[in-house]
Amino acid sequence: MVKKCIVCEEEAKYKIKDTSDYYCEECAKENFADIDLLVKVEEVAKQLKEFLKKKMQHMGKGEEEEKQDKEEILNAQDN
Repeated sequence: MVKKCIVCEEEAKYKIKDTSDYYCEECAKENFADIDLLVKVEEVAKQLKEFLKKKMQHMGKGEEEEKQDKEEILNAQDN
């Protein structure tokens, strides 16, 4: 699913962390002094893919191990 810029509806390339605000490259540059502070949509997709991959690998694990894995993934996303 392609995310759209909240300003112009073009394909989004950037996102504000922990929000659902997406921006195309042009609107991000117009609205933010430093776009390096924004999260690239591609990076978010990679994190989700890695989370799903780990989830599939751990389907046979015990509940405690699965809880630890979730915490590790959430900590990685916060960084």
